[in-house]
Parts: sequence; structure tokens; C-alpha cells
Amino acid sequence: MLQVKNLIQSVLARYGYRIVRIEPELQYRPTRLDTDNSAGLLQDILPEIQHNAVTGAWPTPAFLQKYFTPHRLAMVRLLLDQCDAEAVEIAGKRVLDVGCHAGCLLRLIGARYPGVSLAGCDIGNEKLAMAKRACPDAELFFCSLWDLPEAPSYDVVFLTEVLEHLVNPEAAVRRLFDIVADGGTLVLTVPDGRKDRFVAKEYNPEFQSYAGHINFWSPENWHYFLARVAPDSEVRTVKLPTGHLFAALTRQKYREITGSPQTPLLLSSQS
Repeated sequence: MLQVKNLIQSVLARYGYRIVRIEPELQYRPTRLDTDNSAGLLQDILPEIQHNAVTGAWPTPAFLQKYFTPHRLAMVRLLLDQCDAEAVEIAGKRVLDVGCHAGCLLRLIGARYPGVSLAGCDIGNEKLAMAKRACPDAELFFCSLWDLPEAPSYDVVFLTEVLEHLVNPEAAVRRLFDIVADGGTLVLTVPDGRKDRFVAKEYNPEFQSYAGHINFWSPENWHYFLARVAPDSEVRTVKLPTGHLFAALTRQKYREITGSPQTPLLLSSQS
């Protein structure tokens, strides 16, 4: 057996490869705060879709209880912790959550940062109705990522767990960066591609996305991908304790540097 192993290693070595042992990561354990956040969110949004339990329409209460677990709320909380660590200014700023779903992120932002102006968009009326219950003070509107206005209207833009679904993630990042104000930040998260097993499912041509995942980034190429796509930004990436990959892309303050208006980035259909 040892001889066979050595033979395989020898053959792989000829082509520049080697066998390495990957130690499994311990799953992050949510705190009591995450459990409370999950319970509070579910208490507010479930009445909006209680009738779905009878009709079977999506989303059902059972689905949401499996989806908005303490572990998911932990990811959102740790995402905001990392924003603080990266000096992303949120308090008193204009914040947009693209693909806000049931308002989980907006809810935690509103509770954490004073004076923040919250907005969220999604492509599902059911999601927006739940988000209104979760975060009543947020401005919510039906809109896809591709239909957002191009003016730099927000200081902080969030897109969490979406890029892995998109046919053209490069165009999506550039498109979102267009609406970030000078000195503002685009915050992104994706699954760790080394551990992601959510394979592609049905394709939605209207939104150029799959129900499953078609893009898989490692912690290393995640940073290089973003630095290449958004060269006019300061890119900081890290892996969150829950295993998700985090990125903060801060737009340079062109007016302070050059004294002239910001030159908009062009979105190439070939990118």
C-alpha cells in the first residue's frame, strides 16, 4: 500500500502536483445573541406568510425556520463586526442592501448604528413584505441589480451571498460600484468555494442567474478577482469565522485627490 502511495505521489510530482491533507474546519457556534436575533426575526416575519402553510406557496413558515437559523444570523452579525474592523463607516450613512430578502441584514444594521438611512431592494414581493415587518423604517423597493439607477447614491452598498449565482459576477460588481459614493464602500460576501457544494440548478434568463451556484472562489482568488474587477478601489478581504468570504471595496475620494468630479466607470458588455 505504501509503495502504491509513493508511486502516485511520484507521478503527480512530475506534473507539479502533490497530495496534501486538508483538515476539516470546526463549524462556528452561534452565540445566545444570534439565537435571540433569529427568534426575534422569525416572530416578526412569519405572520406575513402564515397562510402559505395551508396553500403550500413559497415561502412556507417551515422553510423560513430552516433558513433563518442562529447560524445565518451569526454570519450577518460577524459581517457587521468585520465592517467595523475594516473601518467601514455605517452610522449616519446611506445604506442599500441589494437582494435584501426578508430584511435580516437591514434589521441588524438599524439596531446597531445610529442615524443610518436604510434602503433595500429585491425581486420578490413576498420578500419585501417580510422585510417591511422586519425593518419598518427601511425604504424598500422592487428592483433587480441590473435595473438600479446609475447615480452614486449610497455610502455603503451590501450584496451578500448573490455573486455565486450570477452568470457575469464581474459586471455585477462594476454595476454596484457605480452607485457607491466617493469614499463609500461596497461590501460583499460569498461562500468559500472550497467547501461549497450547492450545484447549479434552473437558469433564470431575466436575471442572468441560476438557482444554484456556478461561481466558486477560494480565499486566495477572491481577493485577486475583486482587485482586477475594481482597480479603482481599496480591496480588503478576509474569511469570516462562519466560513464565508468577506470583501470591502472602498471607492477613492476622487474629488479630494484631483479636485474634479468623479469619472464614472464604464460597464462593458464583454466583461
